[in-house]
Amino acid sequence: MSFQEQYIFWRLTNYFLVEEGYRLIHLHEKKQELWLDNPAQKKRPVIRIQMKELSWANVVERDIEQVMRVCEDLRKQMGRLKLPLINIYITPFAPVGDISEWFDKPLQSDNEKISLNNILIDKEAANAQLPDLEASLDIPAGTFHVSEDIDEAAVVKERSQVINYITAKVSEEQVQARKEKPYVTYVLLAIQIAVFLIMTFTGGTSNNTYNLVRWGAKFNPLIYAGEWWRFITPMFIHIGLLHLLMNSVVLYIIGPMAEKLYGKWRYALIYFISGITGVVASFVFNVNVSAGASTAIFGIFGALLYLVVLKPHIYARSLGISIAGLVVVNLVVDLFSQGIDLAGHIGGLVGGFLIAGALSMPNQYFHWRRVLYGISVVALTAFFLWFGFSKGQQPYDPQNANGVAGAFIQNEDYDTAQTILNQLKSSNSADDVTFTNLAVIATIKDNEKQAAIYANEAIRMQPFNPHAHFLLARSYEMQGDLKQALEEASIAVEQENSETYMQYKQYLESKIQMR
Repeated sequence: MSFQEQYIFWRLTNYFLVEEGYRLIHLHEKKQELWLDNPAQKKRPVIRIQMKELSWANVVERDIEQVMRVCEDLRKQMGRLKLPLINIYITPFAPVGDISEWFDKPLQSDNEKISLNNILIDKEAANAQLPDLEASLDIPAGTFHVSEDIDEAAVVKERSQVINYITAKVSEEQVQARKEKPYVTYVLLAIQIAVFLIMTFTGGTSNNTYNLVRWGAKFNPLIYAGEWWRFITPMFIHIGLLHLLMNSVVLYIIGPMAEKLYGKWRYALIYFISGITGVVASFVFNVNVSAGASTAIFGIFGALLYLVVLKPHIYARSLGISIAGLVVVNLVVDLFSQGIDLAGHIGGLVGGFLIAGALSMPNQYFHWRRVLYGISVVALTAFFLWFGFSKGQQPYDPQNANGVAGAFIQNEDYDTAQTILNQLKSSNSADDVTFTNLAVIATIKDNEKQAAIYANEAIRMQPFNPHAHFLLARSYEMQGDLKQALEEASIAVEQENSETYMQYKQYLESKIQMR
């Protein structure tokens, strides 16, 4: 190639980068080809510039077919419905043969999503063809005028300006990246550590179900009762120090990467919303008390996997294998471990993938696919919420809920215990333990008649229930029926010869004798 073609190649590149703010998305200096995109002005076309000898018309035809395929892939990666492309050929001479069908008018792809405008600039007619290029791109006339005395120094100057500009932009981005700390990740880590410390000093987290539920762990009966905020709080609560350390380490590793790729506010939304979708999935499929940042962390996994789908040529090797490996390993561990909330992890993973698809990455062109991702995550979450709440209206195993209610009774939080037990009643899930606990609360609140009703129901469901007989005896005593009270106390002693029941029976006998 002569100095003239080289000069035009670098002059065009220099202008689009520096003057119009285009960015370089591909450069192959050996093939003397580059692609430019303008993210700041999305109406501007993508530009492809190639310096090449186009000897024959069939060479042009094959190249244009290849450009169409590349452009379609590029359109999908950018997430654009349609993509205009200016395809500029810089060549020493015009190709032999009829090329009018490719250069006289814009071309359309078969799906009409690619608009291709081919422009030929050859050495002999360059100063006549460059004004057409300026007009087609609305560039000031005379911008690309080529004088006859172009020498190597002029080419080197234009090329150096391009290389220096690109180098400076890369350095600027690297400096900016180093300055931008992953503050959102740091804040999330600080919150969950602070919550853990507070819970540790107010009762602990490892074996204290009462403290976990009190601070906001996911507990279905209280969600059924209207405590919707339990879809949010569990992602900040951890069950033991090991649980906290594991989640904190994983978040510290993958969080900064996701925060950098998606930007702070997108990353924060992905974290919170996927955390909620994970809790919703746990709400539907897991009746146990659960908590932890794992739902949100799996949401970050899902968001990173979305990048592999969105831009496989960039992230498939660098990111896809490592993230996919982490996901698979974690899910396999979930399958063979007790106490792991597998449903919550899968819910967070799917939620993170869909939310990332709805938000996409910064500086991406809008695509209706993002709307579909957004509709999908909303529709799935709404469906699972409906399904989960409908399960709360049907009978279910009350054992777990009875245990938690008992813990609240022991800690004198009778209102919360009453809420849990009432929910069991309303769903027809209550058993003898449920009614025994209700009788305990009624007795504490000096509601003897209600206590008797609950105790009798507990005995009806399970006659061998010494504590219910004891509570029924207390109720009869408070109502003045000492004979009935003694009868029930005697049954309690027969069923369980405990000191409490024996002393109470003796107390009733002495009270009757004193009459």
